Amino acid sequence: MELTVTFCDNKITISGENGVVVLPPYFYFFQQRVLIGKQVERSLDLFPQYIFHIFTETNDKRVLAFFNELNHYIVKKDGVHTFCIELPVSLTHFQPLIKGELPHVEVIVNQNNHTRKNYEIEAEMEKHVYKALATVMTNQIIGTHRLSGRLYEKIYQIVRLRANAYLEELLKRGNAKLNFKLVDEQLALQVIDMEVNIQQPVINKIVSRYQKTAKSEKQLVQSQYEMYDGNFKVTFISPFSFGKSTLINGLLGEKLLSMDIRAETAIITKVTCADENVLLVKYQNQRVEQYHYECPIELREKLKELTGVRSVELPTEVQIFYKMSHLPGVTIIDAPGLNSRHADHNEIALQALEMCDLVVFLINPAHIGEANFSEQIKDFLTVVKQKKLKYAFALSKMDIYNDDLEVIKDEMEIVLKDLDPSYSPKQLFFISGYFGLYGKLLRDDKVELNEVQKNRSIFVIENDEILSGREIESYHSQFLLDFSQLERLENFIQERGEFNASNELHMDCRKQEAVGVASGT
Repeated sequence: MELTVTFCDNKITISGENGVVVLPPYFYFFQQRVLIGKQVERSLDLFPQYIFHIFTETNDKRVLAFFNELNHYIVKKDGVHTFCIELPVSLTHFQPLIKGELPHVEVIVNQNNHTRKNYEIEAEMEKHVYKALATVMTNQIIGTHRLSGRLYEKIYQIVRLRANAYLEELLKRGNAKLNFKLVDEQLALQVIDMEVNIQQPVINKIVSRYQKTAKSEKQLVQSQYEMYDGNFKVTFISPFSFGKSTLINGLLGEKLLSMDIRAETAIITKVTCADENVLLVKYQNQRVEQYHYECPIELREKLKELTGVRSVELPTEVQIFYKMSHLPGVTIIDAPGLNSRHADHNEIALQALEMCDLVVFLINPAHIGEANFSEQIKDFLTVVKQKKLKYAFALSKMDIYNDDLEVIKDEMEIVLKDLDPSYSPKQLFFISGYFGLYGKLLRDDKVELNEVQKNRSIFVIENDEILSGREIESYHSQFLLDFSQLERLENFIQERGEFNASNELHMDCRKQEAVGVASGT
């Protein structure tokens, strides 16, 4: 009897003369060391960053390492050197890799009654379902157990590896039990013990999408648009269209959104943490179109083409999938400005509030003290408190108002304490999105140093000396970031709108080898 290794239903079944052995789909890979078998499954909580799932693995090096270890396992256990591996169509891409590495092994693909195209669509759908489920569960774990948002990646990896099992439980019983342990940043052991059920709207939506099974690429794209509704959603909103795009670009560390101050159309823009660069565009009839982009310039041009006033059909929403490892599990929402002269802008801005968990109200310091300023803040607070949303205030252009920060802070706090008895100073942020953006671009080598040097708006104060132009060096990127205080807002978002020491407001930023800009956002 020929020994056969079958990959099916997220498990590996080895059938031969010595009987049947079922292996879990997990494998450990670190520094060229590879392990397979049930001992790996038992170690998921301890080493999630080094454990992978062969059915979802895309790295050729790790795939080859897994199959070499599987070959050694079979030789040692059964004394067999030739055997057959049966793969589902979704793993067809493994076939040439295995044949090239293990020529003595026969590799066949089980076509069944499905076409390869159908399998590819189903496999892609499963991938998105598992990711979405893991994202929702991770955010719920962080919220329920009040854990640091910095544990997101670790928790996500543990949950993602078990996502198929959780999905099976939801389909069979209507609920799934999440029970595991992890070590937090303070090296304390955290016991995760909670249950999710199919009655929860966001869980129900994911499971329902999975049950419908996409039969075409069009249906797959439609499902993909809603899959990340379980992300922690942060809406940036402001009177008119004041500086939101610049601030969001600063958070992203990329010129992803147009910073043109002219608000041509009222469209909700979502930037979703993902592992691929995709633009999804939603229209009035709920139709969703998908576009891939290679770089921010290509994305901005496509957005301009699709959302400009000359566009034949204007979308209602756009969703940008973007790799932002510093804000995992987060969706940033750019809403049209409040108090716009266009009534539809105000309506859509309120719609954006309906879909978020945290809202950041962006304020121009120049407007503090104006006749209708307190009324705007009062209206904003009324809405967010009715909807029980977490909220914060961000005063931008701090680079321009650097010398007046204390006065502005005092005036702003008088207004907020009068309107909101529960106000905390940790809800107030002084930021410069423009500084943060250029600090990150320079730090990450996404902008040439000479481009920053040519920017006459940017200068650095170092050792009481003003530096500008060619005097600015690459290491000044951290000066820009420190002065912008953008990282404080990032910490606030990472912690899911919770307050901690990293959110403290620092008014002594001028002492940190201050950086300034003549005009920015």
